[in-house]
Amino acid sequence: MSSAVLECKDVFKQYELRSGPLEVLKGVSFDLKEKELLAIVGISGSGKTTLLNLLFGIDTMTEGHIEIDGNNVSNMSKDDFRLFRRDKVGMIFQEFYLIPSMTAIENVMAPLIIAGKSEQLALTKAYRLLERVEMRPMANKYPHQLSNGQKQRVAIARAIANSPKILICDEPTRALDTTLGDGIMDLLEELIENENIAVIMTTHDPEVAARADRVLIIRNGKLVEEKIVDKESFDFRAAKAIYREPEIAENEPAAKPKAKKNATTKKSKKSSKKSKTS
Repeated sequence: MSSAVLECKDVFKQYELRSGPLEVLKGVSFDLKEKELLAIVGISGSGKTTLLNLLFGIDTMTEGHIEIDGNNVSNMSKDDFRLFRRDKVGMIFQEFYLIPSMTAIENVMAPLIIAGKSEQLALTKAYRLLERVEMRPMANKYPHQLSNGQKQRVAIARAIANSPKILICDEPTRALDTTLGDGIMDLLEELIENENIAVIMTTHDPEVAARADRVLIIRNGKLVEEKIVDKESFDFRAAKAIYREPEIAENEPAAKPKAKKNATTKKSKKSSKKSKTS
């Protein structure tokens, strides 16, 4: 691994709600190197998916700097970024988002056709991609005819159709059992090695995170710790405690313990009630 294909510097994301501003990301900075598998772990609501949505252009940041493959995308218009993203970034979603009225082969062809490829060229490449993810025999099946593992493989083939430099994966094994999840991770590692793709993924699963080259732990919108993976000794299950710990503001006074009710007081109240009823 050498130069960075993605750089985030002091990225903030704030939503304006009726109840007041909600700050989801609070100055996130990190990079992603060529042919690297980077995992971001954290509990639900910590800002993981929001961060990925910013990187893919689904949402826009409030403040900060994002550079992809040497291009500053922070100030690009939505249309310009959409064109740029088409050839540079692929994304795999938690819910697959395959088009239900299209077959597996048609789903993979779609980004190629949108990119201006001829139908014949798109068809040829889509078959090759389905073969690459071991799904060619299912090319003419519709999404409802596929298992979750098969849907995820088709989604991966679609995401890499235009040979992106970066593949963004939002919990790629979330809807899969352990065996299917291992198969998807094997496939991602093969793509990194053979297709020169860098992968950034979010996950709740410490076993999935253990396969990454690097892990970033996010809590309350901040990257609170970075771990370079030592696959032999790093304990990812113990690391879960790091991002599950509540964040305590500095100089915040400790909560006062609640006073216990006096047992004698309770008894006197009960006796007074009895005397009234009698």
